[in-house]
Amino acid sequence: MILRIAFKNLLHKPLYAGLCWLLLACSTAVLLLLVALNRQAKEQLEKQIAGVDMVLGAKGSPLQLILSSVYNLDAPTGNIYLRDAQRFMQHPLVEYAIPVSLGDSYRGYRIIGTTHAYLDKYKLKPAAGTVFNKPMEVVIGATVAKRAGLALGDSFAGTHGLGEKGHVHDEHQYVVKGILPATGLSLDQLILTPLESVWAIHETKVQIREEDEHEHAENTGNEQDDYHAAHHHDHGEAGTDPHGEHSHEHANQASQESNGQLSPTTQITAVLMKFKNPLAQLQLPRMINENTNMQAAVPAIEINRLQSLLGSGTEVLRILGWLLAALAACSIFVMLVQGTHERRYELALLRSMGCRRGKLLGLVLAEAAILGIAGILGGFLLGRLAGWFLQQQVFTRYHLNFSGSWRLTQADMLTAAAILAACLLAAGFPAIRAFRLNISKTLANA
Repeated sequence: MILRIAFKNLLHKPLYAGLCWLLLACSTAVLLLLVALNRQAKEQLEKQIAGVDMVLGAKGSPLQLILSSVYNLDAPTGNIYLRDAQRFMQHPLVEYAIPVSLGDSYRGYRIIGTTHAYLDKYKLKPAAGTVFNKPMEVVIGATVAKRAGLALGDSFAGTHGLGEKGHVHDEHQYVVKGILPATGLSLDQLILTPLESVWAIHETKVQIREEDEHEHAENTGNEQDDYHAAHHHDHGEAGTDPHGEHSHEHANQASQESNGQLSPTTQITAVLMKFKNPLAQLQLPRMINENTNMQAAVPAIEINRLQSLLGSGTEVLRILGWLLAALAACSIFVMLVQGTHERRYELALLRSMGCRRGKLLGLVLAEAAILGIAGILGGFLLGRLAGWFLQQQVFTRYHLNFSGSWRLTQADMLTAAAILAACLLAAGFPAIRAFRLNISKTLANA
């Protein structure tokens, strides 16, 4: 009976009750959404760096190196020579090293040159087809297959650069040999191919540029320009050769590379490394950063730094959520104080008919509890819908998957309990006022 009366009292003033519910729902949605995003973002970040103790790459921002090579979000810091990297890839303290080479894409999805070890790190095998075994064969992620419309046996040409617009390498066609199962990681949006595929495409581009320069030198008749055009070799993004080899040596190296032998100037973007013991974590990064022209970045350190940078913005939103909850509690307080004052004669009549004081106390608290529970449920639904919308429109491009956001966690329950407690606390004063109601005095002034 108490719950039925409390519910009808709320319906008696739908505008006030609706405003309180809306404030509660919005505050709950903000708080629960932040809890879900923080939890799942942390899980996603940890899954991505699992098995990677250090990333070896070109000098620059260590965070940029991690984001580009591990999370496939940012542009790479540059290229490094594979010959220089192999010194550390074959180090006794390194358990395994996975080279990656970036530079091209297809419809915005990155094409990554790597080895089978990249899939072994995730313990994955294609859900359909096989892994790549020779140049220009690719294995694609589940999202790529779905959104780009690629199937086994399909051919496509990559686009130079990491965006959707750029020069298309029509002369080189990739063939889809396998499709990976959905993982919820950035792997779903990647196209994996052997390193030789990337080298072959960019080696062709270098040879074409050399021919153009040679033809230009012959037309001008300038012997000095002719010499440089015939002997200068452009190595793509890495710039000039720091080791001082001449171009006729480069031509021989290009020929060796096409025959399966690595040239001394062969380049990659980064190397993902796993150490055998913690001793390497202390020695190798410092050794590389101080004694080489390469950079060693530790993912765990950089991700902690990233989370600390994002933490301030999250904290502001959390404060906003609690301010909305406090405003909702104040609205409930005002509504119940006004309600008990307007219904004081009805409450006195209930007391005169034998209703105990405790029931009047429970009646006011029940109104606050109904509002609080309705606001929490509405906020949970609103927050999860907001998370789903963000997943579809925003998080996909950042390779984040929040598919498990509908499940309840302990943090969600604690947040909901705190909001409900705030509602009951706001109802405390009007409830005590109803509990202490003087029957005779109230009815005498009726």
